[in-house]
Amino acid sequence: MTPDSVNLRSLSIHLPNGLGPSAFNLSPPPPCPIILNVSMKLRPGSIVDTATGDSMDGLGVNYSAVSKAIYALVSSPIKTWNRPWTLMREVSAIPLGLPDVNRVDVEVIMPKALLHADSAVYMASHSLMGGEVVDEGRRCEVRDIRLECVIGLHPHERAERQRLEIDVEVGGVDWGVWGHKEFTDQVYEFVSASSYQTIESLIHHLGSHLFTIPILSDKDQPASTLSITIRKPSAIPYAVPSITIHRDKSDYPSPSSFSPSGSAIDKRIFIAVGSNIGDRVDNIHKAIRELQTNGCELRRTSRLYESEPMYVEDQDRFINGVIEISTSLSPLDLLRLLKRTEKSVGRTKTFTNGPRVIDLDLVFYGEDVVRIGERGNEPDEDGVGWLECPHKSLGEREFVLRPLADIAPSFVHPSLRQTIHQLLSRLPTTTPPPLQPIIPFSGPSKPLRLSSPSIPYIMSIFNATPDSFSDGDPARTDPAYAIKAVEQLFERGDGPDILDIGGMSTRPGSDPCTEEEEINRVVPLIKAIRTSSNPKLREVPISIDTYRASVAKLAVEAGASMINDVRGGTEPGMLEVMAHSKVPVVLMHSRGDSKNMSSSEMTDYASLGGVVQGVKRELTELVNKAIKTGVKRWNIILDPGLGFAKTHKDNLILLRRLPDLLEGELKGYPMLVGGSRKGFVGKTIGRDVPSERGFGDAALNAHCVWSGVVDVLRVHSHRETRDTVKMGVGIRDA
Repeated sequence: MTPDSVNLRSLSIHLPNGLGPSAFNLSPPPPCPIILNVSMKLRPGSIVDTATGDSMDGLGVNYSAVSKAIYALVSSPIKTWNRPWTLMREVSAIPLGLPDVNRVDVEVIMPKALLHADSAVYMASHSLMGGEVVDEGRRCEVRDIRLECVIGLHPHERAERQRLEIDVEVGGVDWGVWGHKEFTDQVYEFVSASSYQTIESLIHHLGSHLFTIPILSDKDQPASTLSITIRKPSAIPYAVPSITIHRDKSDYPSPSSFSPSGSAIDKRIFIAVGSNIGDRVDNIHKAIRELQTNGCELRRTSRLYESEPMYVEDQDRFINGVIEISTSLSPLDLLRLLKRTEKSVGRTKTFTNGPRVIDLDLVFYGEDVVRIGERGNEPDEDGVGWLECPHKSLGEREFVLRPLADIAPSFVHPSLRQTIHQLLSRLPTTTPPPLQPIIPFSGPSKPLRLSSPSIPYIMSIFNATPDSFSDGDPARTDPAYAIKAVEQLFERGDGPDILDIGGMSTRPGSDPCTEEEEINRVVPLIKAIRTSSNPKLREVPISIDTYRASVAKLAVEAGASMINDVRGGTEPGMLEVMAHSKVPVVLMHSRGDSKNMSSSEMTDYASLGGVVQGVKRELTELVNKAIKTGVKRWNIILDPGLGFAKTHKDNLILLRRLPDLLEGELKGYPMLVGGSRKGFVGKTIGRDVPSERGFGDAALNAHCVWSGVVDVLRVHSHRETRDTVKMGVGIRDA
């Protein structure tokens, strides 16, 4: 049976020396008010005995005397109460000294303890055992946390932030390190940044999040409990709806030992990669290869971006990206692998946010919220001291969010309950943008930064062939002659941005040379360029124009920086070479071969909705197949394939609608256009001789500039094209 009690309610007391930390964490704490509620549980029969005489005789508890004694004790100017528990224990000792009192429940309300809440409330029960006051339970409640967040299912609800009120009661923690302010800050930050559709989802995930913070996740505190109430005052006109839940650690995976929900191999696991020392692109590739050989399967990659350093600005630019992997490793084991990989690639300790050869950060481990250890813990032999995933500062880091949006724009942050796209859209926009995508050339060449709208780079064609349609010459098949011709492109110091070398003509109607002939034309030439005395020639990105896997492989080994495949990786073995070579690749749209590409069958796109939709669909298929084979997304460049399996009109339509090609799944991919001196240009301007089509090329290239989506122009006359690009950009961006 519930015992009778004598109660003191709303006993207001002024504490001249404060009570623990203030709302602003001032030290020493300033004076503060508290409100005391004391419930004295009586022995059986106490009230009956007093009622019999209806007088003060036999009264077991004189509430007036008790209240005066408590007031005198608590408000004493010589008393300093560092923690509420000490105050409550001494308050309980006063009535526990009376013969009729078996237990005392004390509640201390601190109305000025918090900035974002109405009050912090401490509750404790005490009894006597062997003449000593003993604890029988402690709890702390933060009442009426007031904040605003996005909450609701309907569009009008999600258009602006709404007011919420939250009460949270905590039990079973280490009260020696408990801090109501730090705990309230966790609640306030989580909910303020969230964007849930229902209160039910919000309150459940808030509980999950709170069990990851150290005071509740400590393995030595298995009895930790939470009671949470969330009120939504504006939800309905004539009432205030609320939801209350009661949770303990068994209701959520333990963050300290980590019990994953579902198989790790099925989770979407994202790792941020970055480098700003040495060959930055190669460092990233080395790290990925290390992860792949240690139990990680690469699923997807973002684009790679070059960015200005964040936090510590006096250092080189970073290259950043995100990869998605699958692995059976737990979060902690995966973190250990990331740290070991950083060391293997060459990272050495500098200072926080300082330069690094490689940086690998676990961004998301599926939808799990993982908290192991505490920030600042001493790292072990693997460099691991603590793990927080997702990182609490992720929402402000564009160098992670933007590449994440390339491959997972709809992925929902497990704590903030917002998609990556939503988080990215909240960041301020700047001109120029802080991150710019790159064509990721590695040594000896350097990455090329891309802009939006695009300012095309110039790729100069060098055909080491006797039969190319515009500049074929038997002398060009001699490497000694060819290297001199290539050197002339750089004589005036304004060479092309990329050099495209081909050893076999792919013009309509041409006969393919043998594989051996093609190799002998291009491999010695590439080696000669890489050993040239001209530093600009040694460092220029070299593109190998071939559809043969063996030629591409040997060319890259000789020093080529890019594979330009007119057949889009459809020949046997080519995608595998692209995947293992680590260099950027051009996937060009084409159909058939040099003998039949102009046939009515190959140029018919009617069943696909026309040439634009047909090229877009078939390029998408090429991209998906390449990625599935292991080609990295950041290495892929698209080419609509002007002149290959298109009618004269189709080529012009494709040029007019270039932006339409990069919609949907192809959005964000760089584009190369190669229309230089081609037959459709000659037909349009009435010039039969390819070398006389320069003005037609200039108009084509200017149109590509104005489209804003072409990143590389493949041309025969790089100097004239550069002037065209400069003039076109000047007019477009004026």
